[in-house]
Amino acid sequence: MKTKKLISLTLVLLMVVTLFAGCAKPTDQPAPADPAQPETPAPAEPEKPKADQILKFGGSGWGGLFNPIMEDNVYDQYVTSLIFEGLTDNNSEGEYVPALADWTISDDHLTYTFTLKDGIKFSDGSPLTTEDVEFTYKTMAHPDYNGPRAYAVSNLVGYNEYHSGATDVFEGVKVIDDKTISFIFTEGSAAPGNIECFEYGIMPSDYYAFDTWEDFLALNEKPLGSGVCVFDSWEPKQYIKLMKNTNYWDPSNALKFDGILMSEVPDESILSALQTNQIDLAQISSSAENLEAAEALSNIYLFKYLGNGYTFMGFNCTRPQLADAKVRQALMYALDRESFIEAQYGAGLAEVGMAPISPSSWAFPDSSDLNAYKFDMEKAAQLMDEAGWKMGTDGYRYKDGKKFHVNWLVYTDSSWPGTLSGMAADTWKQLGVELEIELMDFDTVSSRTMDAAPGEKDFDIYTMGFSLSIDPDPTGALFDDDAYVAGGFNASGYKNPAAMELVKKGKAEFDTEKRAVIYKEWAKIMNEEIPHVIIAYRNELFGVNNRVKGLNIDTFVKFPQSIKSVTLE
Repeated sequence: MKTKKLISLTLVLLMVVTLFAGCAKPTDQPAPADPAQPETPAPAEPEKPKADQILKFGGSGWGGLFNPIMEDNVYDQYVTSLIFEGLTDNNSEGEYVPALADWTISDDHLTYTFTLKDGIKFSDGSPLTTEDVEFTYKTMAHPDYNGPRAYAVSNLVGYNEYHSGATDVFEGVKVIDDKTISFIFTEGSAAPGNIECFEYGIMPSDYYAFDTWEDFLALNEKPLGSGVCVFDSWEPKQYIKLMKNTNYWDPSNALKFDGILMSEVPDESILSALQTNQIDLAQISSSAENLEAAEALSNIYLFKYLGNGYTFMGFNCTRPQLADAKVRQALMYALDRESFIEAQYGAGLAEVGMAPISPSSWAFPDSSDLNAYKFDMEKAAQLMDEAGWKMGTDGYRYKDGKKFHVNWLVYTDSSWPGTLSGMAADTWKQLGVELEIELMDFDTVSSRTMDAAPGEKDFDIYTMGFSLSIDPDPTGALFDDDAYVAGGFNASGYKNPAAMELVKKGKAEFDTEKRAVIYKEWAKIMNEEIPHVIIAYRNELFGVNNRVKGLNIDTFVKFPQSIKSVTLE
Protein backbone atom coordinates (compact mmCIF):
# COMPACT_ATOMS: atom_id res chain seq x y z
CA MET A 1 0.00 0.00 0.00
CA LYS A 2 2.87 2.35 0.77
CA THR A 3 4.37 1.85 -2.67
CA LYS A 4 1.06 2.32 -4.42
CA LYS A 5 0.40 5.60 -2.64
CA LEU A 6 3.89 6.87 -3.38
CA ILE A 7 3.57 6.05 -7.07
CA SER A 8 0.21 7.84 -7.13
CA LEU A 9 1.83 10.90 -5.58
CA THR A 10 4.62 10.84 -8.15
CA LEU A 11 2.12 10.76 -11.01
CA VAL A 12 0.22 13.72 -9.57
CA LEU A 13 3.40 15.75 -9.20
CA LEU A 14 4.58 14.87 -12.69
CA MET A 15 1.21 15.87 -14.09
CA VAL A 16 1.28 19.28 -12.43
CA VAL A 17 4.94 19.90 -13.23
CA THR A 18 4.15 19.15 -16.86
CA LEU A 19 1.30 21.62 -16.69
CA PHE A 20 3.57 24.35 -15.29
CA ALA A 21 6.39 23.67 -17.73
CA GLY A 22 4.29 23.06 -20.84
CA CYS A 23 4.55 25.09 -24.05
CA ALA A 24 2.24 27.93 -24.94
CA LYS A 25 -0.77 27.05 -27.06
CA PRO A 26 -0.15 27.93 -30.75
CA THR A 27 -2.10 30.93 -32.03
CA ASP A 28 -3.36 31.85 -35.51
CA GLN A 29 -0.90 33.68 -37.76
CA PRO A 30 -1.30 37.49 -37.52
CA ALA A 31 -2.81 39.32 -40.49
CA PRO A 32 -0.42 41.35 -42.68
CA ALA A 33 0.19 44.83 -41.30
CA ASP A 34 -1.71 47.71 -42.93
CA PRO A 35 0.96 50.20 -44.08
CA ALA A 36 -1.53 53.04 -43.68
CA GLN A 37 -1.97 52.35 -39.98
CA PRO A 38 0.70 52.60 -37.30
CA GLU A 39 1.57 49.25 -35.79
CA THR A 40 0.34 48.66 -32.24
CA PRO A 41 2.79 46.59 -30.23
CA ALA A 42 1.31 43.27 -29.13
CA PRO A 43 0.62 43.07 -25.39
CA ALA A 44 3.27 41.18 -23.49
CA GLU A 45 2.18 37.72 -22.42
CA PRO A 46 2.29 37.11 -18.66
CA GLU A 47 5.29 35.14 -17.54
CA LYS A 48 4.43 31.48 -17.23
CA PRO A 49 4.96 29.63 -13.94
CA LYS A 50 8.15 27.60 -13.72
CA ALA A 51 8.15 24.14 -12.20
CA ASP A 52 11.21 24.87 -10.07
CA GLN A 53 9.46 27.92 -8.63
CA ILE A 54 6.61 25.90 -7.16
CA LEU A 55 6.83 25.12 -3.44
CA LYS A 56 5.72 21.51 -2.93
CA PHE A 57 4.02 20.90 0.42
CA GLY A 58 3.07 17.39 1.52
CA GLY A 59 0.49 16.29 4.03
CA SER A 60 -2.96 14.81 4.54
CA GLY A 61 -6.19 15.95 6.12
CA TRP A 62 -7.58 18.62 3.79
CA GLY A 63 -11.36 18.67 4.09
CA GLY A 64 -12.22 21.26 1.43
CA LEU A 65 -13.42 23.97 3.85
CA PHE A 66 -11.32 26.69 2.24
CA ASN A 67 -13.14 29.46 4.03
CA PRO A 68 -11.59 31.45 6.90
CA ILE A 69 -14.69 31.33 9.11
CA MET A 70 -15.60 27.70 8.36
CA GLU A 71 -12.30 25.76 8.29
CA ASP A 72 -11.84 23.48 11.27
CA ASN A 73 -8.49 21.74 10.81
CA VAL A 74 -4.88 22.81 10.50
CA TYR A 75 -4.46 21.82 6.85
CA ASP A 76 -7.48 23.73 5.60
CA GLN A 77 -6.22 26.63 7.73
CA TYR A 78 -2.92 26.56 5.82
CA VAL A 79 -4.89 27.13 2.61
CA THR A 80 -7.06 29.92 4.00
CA SER A 81 -4.06 31.65 5.61
CA LEU A 82 -2.42 31.93 2.20
CA ILE A 83 -5.54 33.12 0.37
CA PHE A 84 -7.07 35.42 3.01
CA GLU A 85 -5.74 38.00 5.45
CA GLY A 86 -7.14 39.13 8.79
CA LEU A 87 -7.12 42.45 10.54
CA THR A 88 -4.42 41.12 12.89
CA ASP A 89 -1.62 38.54 12.91
CA ASN A 90 0.96 37.48 15.47
CA ASN A 91 4.75 37.39 15.72
CA SER A 92 7.12 34.71 16.99
CA GLU A 93 6.83 36.07 20.54
CA GLY A 94 3.13 35.33 20.60
CA GLU A 95 2.18 39.01 20.39
CA TYR A 96 -0.62 40.27 18.16
CA VAL A 97 0.47 42.73 15.48
CA PRO A 98 -1.35 44.67 12.73
CA ALA A 99 -2.02 42.85 9.45
CA LEU A 100 -4.68 44.58 7.34
CA ALA A 101 -5.35 47.22 9.98
CA ASP A 102 -4.04 49.14 12.96
CA TRP A 103 -6.25 49.36 16.03
CA THR A 104 -7.02 51.27 19.19
CA ILE A 105 -8.92 50.11 22.29
CA SER A 106 -11.18 52.38 24.33
CA ASP A 107 -10.38 53.15 27.97
CA ASP A 108 -13.14 50.81 29.14
CA HIS A 109 -11.67 48.03 26.92
CA LEU A 110 -15.04 47.46 25.25
CA THR A 111 -14.57 49.14 21.86
CA TYR A 112 -11.94 48.01 19.37
CA THR A 113 -11.54 50.43 16.46
CA PHE A 114 -9.65 49.31 13.34
CA THR A 115 -8.27 51.49 10.55
CA LEU A 116 -7.47 49.67 7.32
CA LYS A 117 -4.14 50.23 5.62
CA ASP A 118 -4.05 52.06 2.30
CA GLY A 119 -4.54 50.36 -1.04
CA ILE A 120 -5.75 46.95 0.09
CA LYS A 121 -7.52 44.99 -2.62
CA PHE A 122 -8.70 41.47 -3.25
CA SER A 123 -7.02 39.28 -5.82
CA ASP A 124 -9.71 40.18 -8.39
CA GLY A 125 -8.67 43.84 -8.12
CA SER A 126 -11.69 45.05 -6.12
CA PRO A 127 -10.91 47.23 -3.09
CA LEU A 128 -11.15 45.75 0.41
CA THR A 129 -13.20 48.11 2.58
CA THR A 130 -14.89 48.05 5.96
CA GLU A 131 -18.03 46.85 4.18
CA ASP A 132 -16.18 43.55 3.60
CA VAL A 133 -15.01 43.46 7.22
CA GLU A 134 -18.59 44.02 8.40
CA PHE A 135 -19.87 41.31 6.07
CA THR A 136 -17.33 38.79 7.37
CA TYR A 137 -18.22 39.35 11.02
CA LYS A 138 -21.96 39.53 10.41
CA THR A 139 -21.72 36.20 8.58
CA MET A 140 -20.19 34.63 11.72
CA ALA A 141 -23.29 35.87 13.57
CA HIS A 142 -25.77 34.78 10.89
CA PRO A 143 -28.70 32.67 12.17
CA ASP A 144 -27.60 29.74 9.96
CA TYR A 145 -23.89 29.95 10.78
CA ASN A 146 -22.60 26.48 11.73
CA GLY A 147 -18.84 26.97 11.83
CA PRO A 148 -16.44 27.08 14.81
CA ARG A 149 -15.89 30.86 15.00
CA ALA A 150 -19.10 32.06 16.67
CA TYR A 151 -17.11 32.90 19.80
CA ALA A 152 -15.44 35.74 17.85
CA VAL A 153 -18.76 37.62 17.68
CA SER A 154 -20.95 36.17 20.44
CA ASN A 155 -19.79 38.76 23.01
CA LEU A 156 -20.49 41.74 20.76
CA VAL A 157 -23.40 44.04 21.56
CA GLY A 158 -26.59 42.87 19.85
CA TYR A 159 -25.33 39.41 18.93
CA ASN A 160 -28.30 37.52 20.37
CA GLU A 161 -30.83 39.73 18.60
CA TYR A 162 -29.01 39.49 15.27
CA HIS A 163 -28.27 35.77 15.53
CA SER A 164 -31.88 34.97 16.40
CA GLY A 165 -33.08 36.82 13.30
CA ALA A 166 -35.04 39.37 15.35
CA THR A 167 -33.19 42.23 13.62
CA ASP A 168 -31.03 42.86 10.57
CA VAL A 169 -28.86 45.33 12.52
CA PHE A 170 -25.82 44.05 14.38
CA GLU A 171 -25.31 46.79 16.97
CA GLY A 172 -21.82 45.62 17.96
CA VAL A 173 -20.34 46.25 14.49
CA LYS A 174 -20.16 49.91 13.44
CA VAL A 175 -18.84 50.99 10.03
CA ILE A 176 -17.54 54.53 10.44
CA ASP A 177 -16.20 55.05 6.91
CA ASP A 178 -14.55 53.00 4.14
CA LYS A 179 -11.41 52.52 6.23
CA THR A 180 -12.63 52.64 9.84
CA ILE A 181 -14.78 50.15 11.75
CA SER A 182 -15.51 49.57 15.43
CA PHE A 183 -16.48 46.44 17.35
CA ILE A 184 -18.26 46.94 20.68
CA PHE A 185 -18.13 44.20 23.28
CA THR A 186 -20.71 43.79 26.03
CA GLU A 187 -20.06 44.71 29.64
CA GLY A 188 -18.17 41.92 31.36
CA SER A 189 -16.46 40.76 28.18
CA ALA A 190 -13.64 43.28 28.10
CA ALA A 191 -11.00 40.62 27.60
CA PRO A 192 -7.41 41.20 26.51
CA GLY A 193 -7.80 37.98 24.56
CA ASN A 194 -10.52 39.58 22.45
CA ILE A 195 -7.89 40.76 20.00
CA GLU A 196 -7.62 37.15 18.76
CA CYS A 197 -11.18 37.53 17.42
CA PHE A 198 -9.76 39.64 14.61
CA GLU A 199 -7.25 37.22 13.06
CA TYR A 200 -9.75 35.59 10.68
CA GLY A 201 -9.56 36.28 6.97
CA ILE A 202 -11.71 39.01 5.47
CA MET A 203 -14.04 37.92 2.64
CA PRO A 204 -15.23 40.13 -0.26
CA SER A 205 -18.88 40.97 0.40
CA ASP A 206 -19.84 41.10 -3.28
CA TYR A 207 -18.33 37.72 -4.11
CA TYR A 208 -19.67 35.91 -1.05
CA ALA A 209 -23.09 37.58 -0.91
CA PHE A 210 -25.77 34.92 -0.43
CA ASP A 211 -29.52 34.45 -0.33
CA THR A 212 -29.38 31.05 1.35
CA TRP A 213 -26.74 29.49 3.57
CA GLU A 214 -26.24 26.78 0.97
CA ASP A 215 -25.21 29.52 -1.51
CA PHE A 216 -22.53 30.67 0.92
CA LEU A 217 -21.23 27.15 1.58
CA ALA A 218 -21.06 26.46 -2.17
CA LEU A 219 -18.04 28.80 -2.33
CA ASN A 220 -15.98 26.85 0.22
CA GLU A 221 -14.08 25.25 -2.65
CA LYS A 222 -13.83 28.49 -4.67
CA PRO A 223 -12.16 30.89 -2.23
CA LEU A 224 -11.24 34.49 -3.05
CA GLY A 225 -9.31 36.76 -0.69
CA SER A 226 -6.58 39.39 -0.47
CA GLY A 227 -3.65 37.11 0.42
CA VAL A 228 -0.39 36.34 -1.38
CA CYS A 229 -1.91 33.29 -3.12
CA VAL A 230 -4.95 32.70 -5.30
CA PHE A 231 -6.83 29.43 -5.48
CA ASP A 232 -6.34 27.50 -8.71
CA SER A 233 -7.71 23.97 -8.31
CA TRP A 234 -8.33 21.08 -5.97
CA GLU A 235 -8.58 17.37 -6.54
CA PRO A 236 -9.80 15.78 -3.28
CA LYS A 237 -7.30 13.31 -1.80
CA GLN A 238 -4.80 14.31 -4.48
CA TYR A 239 -3.66 17.94 -4.49
CA ILE A 240 -4.46 21.62 -4.04
CA LYS A 241 -2.84 24.14 -6.34
CA LEU A 242 -2.37 27.76 -5.26
CA MET A 243 -0.75 30.35 -7.50
CA LYS A 244 0.99 33.64 -6.78
CA ASN A 245 -1.40 36.55 -6.43
CA THR A 246 0.10 38.79 -9.12
CA ASN A 247 -2.37 41.49 -8.07
CA TYR A 248 -1.22 41.56 -4.44
CA TRP A 249 -1.86 44.95 -2.84
CA ASP A 250 1.58 45.17 -1.15
CA PRO A 251 4.10 44.40 -3.95
CA SER A 252 7.11 44.58 -1.62
CA ASN A 253 5.68 41.63 0.33
CA ALA A 254 4.30 39.62 -2.58
CA LEU A 255 5.17 35.95 -3.01
CA LYS A 256 8.71 35.58 -4.39
CA PHE A 257 7.97 32.37 -6.31
CA ASP A 258 5.19 31.16 -8.60
CA GLY A 259 2.91 29.04 -6.46
CA ILE A 260 2.36 26.25 -3.96
CA LEU A 261 1.35 22.67 -4.69
CA MET A 262 -0.12 20.90 -1.66
CA SER A 263 -0.09 17.18 -2.35
CA GLU A 264 -1.87 14.47 -0.39
CA VAL A 265 0.91 12.33 1.08
CA PRO A 266 0.17 9.68 3.70
CA ASP A 267 2.01 9.95 7.00
CA GLU A 268 4.13 6.91 6.36
CA SER A 269 5.38 8.27 3.01
CA ILE A 270 6.43 11.75 4.16
CA LEU A 271 10.11 10.93 4.81
CA SER A 272 10.44 9.07 1.53
CA ALA A 273 8.85 11.96 -0.38
CA LEU A 274 11.22 14.44 1.30
CA GLN A 275 14.24 12.24 0.61
CA THR A 276 13.45 11.95 -3.10
CA ASN A 277 12.70 15.70 -3.46
CA GLN A 278 9.09 15.02 -4.44
CA ILE A 279 8.05 17.53 -1.77
CA ASP A 280 9.88 20.51 -0.29
CA LEU A 281 8.09 20.86 3.01
CA ALA A 282 6.09 18.63 5.35
CA GLN A 283 5.30 17.97 8.98
CA ILE A 284 6.90 14.73 10.11
CA SER A 285 5.18 12.60 12.73
CA SER A 286 7.06 13.12 15.97
CA SER A 287 9.00 10.01 16.95
CA ALA A 288 12.58 9.22 17.85
CA GLU A 289 12.80 6.94 14.81
CA ASN A 290 11.52 9.63 12.42
CA LEU A 291 13.77 12.28 13.97
CA GLU A 292 16.84 10.08 13.52
CA ALA A 293 15.86 9.26 9.93
CA ALA A 294 15.19 12.92 9.10
CA GLU A 295 18.49 14.06 10.61
CA ALA A 296 20.26 11.55 8.35
CA LEU A 297 18.87 13.19 5.18
CA SER A 298 21.40 15.56 3.64
CA ASN A 299 18.90 17.32 1.35
CA ILE A 300 16.67 18.75 4.12
CA TYR A 301 16.88 20.80 7.31
CA LEU A 302 14.58 20.50 10.34
CA PHE A 303 12.47 22.65 12.60
CA LYS A 304 11.84 21.09 16.03
CA TYR A 305 9.76 23.04 18.56
CA LEU A 306 7.15 22.69 21.27
CA GLY A 307 3.73 22.71 19.68
CA ASN A 308 1.14 25.17 20.93
CA GLY A 309 -1.44 22.48 21.54
CA TYR A 310 -1.90 18.88 22.57
CA THR A 311 -3.34 15.52 21.63
CA PHE A 312 -6.50 14.66 23.51
CA MET A 313 -9.13 12.01 24.10
CA GLY A 314 -12.71 13.28 24.33
CA PHE A 315 -15.45 11.59 26.38
CA ASN A 316 -19.12 11.91 25.46
CA CYS A 317 -20.29 13.02 28.90
CA THR A 318 -23.95 12.76 27.89
CA ARG A 319 -23.64 8.96 27.76
CA PRO A 320 -24.74 7.33 31.06
CA GLN A 321 -21.61 5.20 31.41
CA LEU A 322 -19.33 8.27 31.03
CA ALA A 323 -21.33 10.91 32.91
CA ASP A 324 -19.65 10.12 36.24
CA ALA A 325 -16.23 11.80 36.69
CA LYS A 326 -15.07 8.78 38.72
CA VAL A 327 -15.51 6.56 35.66
CA ARG A 328 -13.54 8.97 33.49
CA GLN A 329 -10.82 9.09 36.14
CA ALA A 330 -10.74 5.29 36.30
CA LEU A 331 -10.23 5.06 32.54
CA MET A 332 -7.41 7.59 32.88
CA TYR A 333 -5.66 5.58 35.60
CA ALA A 334 -5.98 2.47 33.42
CA LEU A 335 -4.32 4.19 30.45
CA ASP A 336 -0.53 4.00 30.55
CA ARG A 337 0.26 7.29 28.85
CA GLU A 338 3.94 7.23 29.78
CA SER A 339 4.38 3.92 27.95
CA PHE A 340 2.35 5.30 25.05
CA ILE A 341 4.60 8.36 24.76
CA GLU A 342 7.73 6.18 24.88
CA ALA A 343 6.33 3.85 22.21
CA GLN A 344 4.86 6.52 19.92
CA TYR A 345 7.25 9.44 20.23
CA GLY A 346 10.38 8.51 22.15
CA ALA A 347 12.38 10.37 24.77
CA GLY A 348 12.41 14.16 24.54
CA LEU A 349 9.68 14.52 21.94
CA ALA A 350 6.57 14.55 24.14
CA GLU A 351 5.44 14.65 27.76
CA VAL A 352 2.30 13.58 29.59
CA GLY A 353 -0.44 16.20 29.39
CA MET A 354 -2.22 17.35 32.52
CA ALA A 355 -3.99 20.63 31.74
CA PRO A 356 -5.73 22.10 28.66
CA ILE A 357 -3.15 24.90 28.48
CA SER A 358 0.11 24.78 26.55
CA PRO A 359 3.35 24.55 28.58
CA SER A 360 4.53 27.47 26.44
CA SER A 361 1.82 29.71 27.97
CA TRP A 362 2.24 32.09 30.90
CA ALA A 363 -0.97 30.56 32.32
CA PHE A 364 0.37 27.00 32.52
CA PRO A 365 -0.17 25.68 36.06
CA ASP A 366 2.44 24.14 38.33
CA SER A 367 2.40 20.40 37.71
CA SER A 368 2.44 19.77 41.48
CA ASP A 369 -1.09 21.22 41.62
CA LEU A 370 -2.41 18.67 39.14
CA ASN A 371 -3.11 14.95 39.11
CA ALA A 372 -0.83 13.19 36.63
CA TYR A 373 -3.04 10.07 36.68
CA LYS A 374 -0.04 7.78 36.70
CA PHE A 375 -0.85 4.26 35.53
CA ASP A 376 -2.54 2.50 38.47
CA MET A 377 -4.89 -0.41 37.81
CA GLU A 378 -5.79 -0.82 41.48
CA LYS A 379 -6.89 2.81 41.73
CA ALA A 380 -8.84 2.43 38.49
CA ALA A 381 -10.68 -0.63 39.82
CA GLN A 382 -11.46 1.15 43.10
CA LEU A 383 -13.02 4.11 41.28
CA MET A 384 -15.12 1.86 39.05
CA ASP A 385 -16.40 0.07 42.17
CA GLU A 386 -17.23 3.41 43.81
CA ALA A 387 -19.13 4.45 40.69
CA GLY A 388 -21.27 1.30 40.99
CA TRP A 389 -19.72 -0.68 38.13
CA LYS A 390 -19.06 -4.12 39.64
CA MET A 391 -17.03 -6.89 38.05
CA GLY A 392 -19.13 -9.75 36.68
CA THR A 393 -18.23 -13.41 36.40
CA ASP A 394 -17.53 -12.96 32.68
CA GLY A 395 -14.74 -10.44 33.36
CA TYR A 396 -16.79 -7.35 32.45
CA ARG A 397 -18.31 -4.72 34.71
CA TYR A 398 -22.05 -4.25 35.12
CA LYS A 399 -24.37 -1.66 36.66
CA ASP A 400 -28.15 -2.03 36.84
CA GLY A 401 -27.83 -5.10 34.63
CA LYS A 402 -25.99 -3.23 31.84
CA LYS A 403 -22.50 -4.13 30.68
CA PHE A 404 -19.90 -1.33 30.60
CA HIS A 405 -19.36 -0.90 26.86
CA VAL A 406 -17.79 2.03 25.02
CA ASN A 407 -16.90 2.66 21.39
CA TRP A 408 -13.81 4.60 20.38
CA LEU A 409 -13.61 6.39 17.02
CA VAL A 410 -10.04 6.05 15.69
CA TYR A 411 -8.92 7.85 12.55
CA THR A 412 -6.26 6.10 10.53
CA ASP A 413 -4.72 9.18 8.86
CA SER A 414 -2.10 9.21 11.64
CA SER A 415 -0.63 6.35 13.63
CA TRP A 416 -0.90 7.63 17.20
CA PRO A 417 -4.70 7.16 17.72
CA GLY A 418 -4.32 3.49 16.78
CA THR A 419 -1.34 3.06 19.09
CA LEU A 420 -3.18 4.63 22.03
CA SER A 421 -6.47 2.78 21.53
CA GLY A 422 -4.59 -0.50 21.03
CA MET A 423 -2.89 -0.09 24.40
CA ALA A 424 -6.24 0.82 26.03
CA ALA A 425 -7.85 -2.30 24.56
CA ASP A 426 -5.46 -4.38 26.64
CA THR A 427 -5.52 -2.53 29.97
CA TRP A 428 -9.18 -1.56 29.89
CA LYS A 429 -10.16 -5.19 29.30
CA GLN A 430 -8.29 -6.01 32.51
CA LEU A 431 -10.40 -3.32 34.18
CA GLY A 432 -13.60 -4.99 32.93
CA VAL A 433 -14.37 -2.58 30.10
CA GLU A 434 -15.72 -3.83 26.78
CA LEU A 435 -14.07 -1.59 24.20
CA GLU A 436 -15.17 -1.42 20.57
CA ILE A 437 -12.65 0.32 18.28
CA GLU A 438 -14.06 1.79 15.06
CA LEU A 439 -11.50 2.63 12.36
CA MET A 440 -12.27 5.44 9.90
CA ASP A 441 -10.79 8.54 8.28
CA PHE A 442 -10.44 11.89 10.03
CA ASP A 443 -13.40 13.49 8.23
CA THR A 444 -15.74 10.75 9.45
CA VAL A 445 -14.57 11.21 13.04
CA SER A 446 -15.25 14.95 12.70
CA SER A 447 -18.70 14.36 11.23
CA ARG A 448 -19.70 12.15 14.17
CA THR A 449 -18.23 14.39 16.88
CA MET A 450 -17.67 18.13 16.47
CA ASP A 451 -19.64 18.60 13.27
CA ALA A 452 -22.76 16.79 14.52
CA ALA A 453 -25.56 18.57 16.33
CA PRO A 454 -26.17 17.91 20.06
CA GLY A 455 -28.16 14.70 20.37
CA GLU A 456 -26.66 13.43 17.12
CA LYS A 457 -23.06 13.10 18.27
CA ASP A 458 -22.47 9.41 17.60
CA PHE A 459 -19.55 8.37 19.79
CA ASP A 460 -18.41 7.47 23.30
CA ILE A 461 -14.72 8.33 22.89
CA TYR A 462 -12.63 9.93 20.14
CA THR A 463 -9.09 11.25 19.80
CA MET A 464 -7.65 14.24 17.95
CA GLY A 465 -4.96 16.89 18.14
CA PHE A 466 -5.88 20.45 19.03
CA SER A 467 -4.04 23.69 18.21
CA LEU A 468 -4.45 26.43 20.80
CA SER A 469 -4.78 30.16 20.40
CA ILE A 470 -2.01 32.34 21.76
CA ASP A 471 -4.20 33.61 24.59
CA PRO A 472 -5.13 30.90 27.12
CA ASP A 473 -8.81 31.91 27.19
CA PRO A 474 -10.67 28.68 26.28
CA THR A 475 -13.71 30.45 24.81
CA GLY A 476 -14.86 28.67 21.68
CA ALA A 477 -12.63 25.66 22.31
CA LEU A 478 -13.00 22.16 23.74
CA PHE A 479 -14.00 23.29 27.22
CA ASP A 480 -16.51 26.04 26.40
CA ASP A 481 -20.10 25.17 27.31
CA ASP A 482 -21.35 27.38 24.48
CA ALA A 483 -19.27 25.45 21.92
CA TYR A 484 -21.45 22.36 22.35
CA VAL A 485 -23.16 22.97 19.00
CA ALA A 486 -22.94 21.60 15.48
CA GLY A 487 -19.58 22.80 14.19
CA GLY A 488 -18.35 23.75 17.67
CA PHE A 489 -15.17 22.27 19.12
CA ASN A 490 -16.76 21.01 22.36
CA ALA A 491 -18.26 17.63 21.47
CA SER A 492 -18.34 16.24 25.00
CA GLY A 493 -21.58 17.81 26.24
CA TYR A 494 -19.89 18.48 29.58
CA LYS A 495 -21.05 21.60 31.40
CA ASN A 496 -19.77 23.12 34.63
CA PRO A 497 -21.14 26.52 35.74
CA ALA A 498 -18.29 27.04 38.25
CA ALA A 499 -15.67 26.45 35.58
CA MET A 500 -17.41 28.77 33.12
CA GLU A 501 -17.60 31.48 35.80
CA LEU A 502 -13.81 31.31 36.05
CA VAL A 503 -13.56 31.57 32.27
CA LYS A 504 -15.67 34.74 32.38
CA LYS A 505 -13.52 36.19 35.18
CA GLY A 506 -10.39 35.43 33.17
CA LYS A 507 -11.81 37.17 30.12
CA ALA A 508 -12.70 40.30 32.11
CA GLU A 509 -9.35 40.62 33.92
CA PHE A 510 -6.56 42.64 32.28
CA ASP A 511 -3.83 42.04 34.85
CA THR A 512 -1.79 39.12 33.47
CA GLU A 513 -0.72 37.82 36.88
CA LYS A 514 -4.32 37.78 38.12
CA ARG A 515 -5.48 36.13 34.92
CA ALA A 516 -2.85 33.42 35.37
CA VAL A 517 -4.19 32.63 38.85
CA ILE A 518 -7.75 32.36 37.47
CA TYR A 519 -6.80 30.06 34.58
CA LYS A 520 -4.71 27.84 36.83
CA GLU A 521 -7.74 27.38 39.07
CA TRP A 522 -9.85 26.59 36.01
CA ALA A 523 -7.25 24.07 34.82
CA LYS A 524 -7.41 22.25 38.18
CA ILE A 525 -11.17 21.73 37.72
CA MET A 526 -10.65 20.38 34.21
CA ASN A 527 -7.87 18.13 35.48
CA GLU A 528 -10.25 16.64 38.04
CA GLU A 529 -13.37 16.43 35.87
CA ILE A 530 -11.54 15.43 32.64
CA PRO A 531 -14.29 15.70 30.02
CA HIS A 532 -11.27 15.61 27.70
CA VAL A 533 -8.07 13.78 28.56
CA ILE A 534 -4.96 15.76 27.63
CA ILE A 535 -2.86 12.89 26.34
CA ALA A 536 0.43 14.60 25.51
CA TYR A 537 2.22 17.83 24.71
CA ARG A 538 4.30 17.15 21.63
CA ASN A 539 7.32 18.59 19.96
CA GLU A 540 6.55 19.25 16.30
CA LEU A 541 8.90 18.33 13.45
CA PHE A 542 8.99 19.96 10.02
CA GLY A 543 11.31 18.83 7.25
CA VAL A 544 12.31 21.44 4.65
CA ASN A 545 14.27 20.96 1.42
CA ASN A 546 17.58 22.85 1.29
CA ARG A 547 16.39 24.79 -1.75
CA VAL A 548 13.82 26.60 0.44
CA LYS A 549 15.40 29.74 1.90
CA GLY A 550 14.10 32.22 4.45
CA LEU A 551 11.43 30.01 6.06
CA ASN A 552 10.71 30.23 9.79
CA ILE A 553 8.46 27.85 11.75
CA ASP A 554 8.12 27.80 15.53
CA THR A 555 5.61 27.50 18.35
CA PHE A 556 3.61 30.55 17.33
CA VAL A 557 4.52 31.07 13.65
CA LYS A 558 3.29 28.59 11.05
CA PHE A 559 4.72 28.33 7.56
CA PRO A 560 2.05 30.54 5.86
CA GLN A 561 2.96 33.37 8.22
CA SER A 562 6.59 33.47 7.07
CA ILE A 563 5.90 32.69 3.41
CA LYS A 564 6.59 36.27 2.27
CA SER A 565 10.28 35.84 3.16
CA VAL A 566 10.72 32.55 1.29
CA THR A 567 12.70 32.12 -1.90
CA LEU A 568 13.31 28.93 -3.90
CA GLU A 569 16.62 27.99 -5.47
